Amino acid sequence: MSIIAALLPNPDRLRRLQAGLRGRHQIASCPDWGALHRLCETQPVSTGVFDLFTTGEMSIEPVRQLRRLFPRLITVAYVQVGAPDRVRDLFDAGRAGIDGLVLADRDDTPERFSALLEQAEARSVASKLRTLFAEIHPLVRDAALITVTGAHERLPPEILARSLSLGRRALVRRLSDAGLPPPRRLITWGRLIVAAQLLEDPLRSADAVSLALDFPSGSAFRNTCQRYLHCTPSQLRQRGGAEYVIAGLMQDGPRSEEEEAAA
Repeated sequence: MSIIAALLPNPDRLRRLQAGLRGRHQIASCPDWGALHRLCETQPVSTGVFDLFTTGEMSIEPVRQLRRLFPRLITVAYVQVGAPDRVRDLFDAGRAGIDGLVLADRDDTPERFSALLEQAEARSVASKLRTLFAEIHPLVRDAALITVTGAHERLPPEILARSLSLGRRALVRRLSDAGLPPPRRLITWGRLIVAAQLLEDPLRSADAVSLALDFPSGSAFRNTCQRYLHCTPSQLRQRGGAEYVIAGLMQDGPRSEEEEAAA
């Protein structure tokens, strides 16, 4: 079982985190940033959940160190927003590479907390694509990243194109020139990348992942795995999860608009 490292001095917030996890992970409470770092060095920590204001003032440098030393670690800030200065602080915190933000007394019901943690996982896996696509056209890179960060939303191709200020045909051409599949297939690949990231947690079932990503049913999710990856969700987990799907995306290649319409 993977470990959630929690730097949350407030006991009530620690309990709310536990309720949001629903027993899927073990929580290890850390008294300070040093203890959190040492835990990441010695244990299979998947996610760090921390109060940025645990010392009174916002702590950004420890977050940067975590990102540098443990690039696969998912980072989630769980904070109380009160004074206007804290809003500006959180804007600065976003630039430090935090994957998720939970606002105390607003986002920490069990259902909302669970959803935000899953979205943070999606943003974390997007960083893998960002590195992989560093040399391609920024619009194409952004298209791929949006399909991952928006994997929970059943994003239509038209909305993807509009978010990039492109028409759909122009987006198809951009993706084809970069050696990538057309929008509808790319969106499905993005959902599969996030699904595979979620499946890396051995306690998550295929049905739970299909529900989290709003597939019509568990069977629909399994059929999509077979169609795109020629394997079951269990086999996908065994073959490397998200990295295996990313490799599949890179091998899929461009297709004609007729094939895109049939996808």
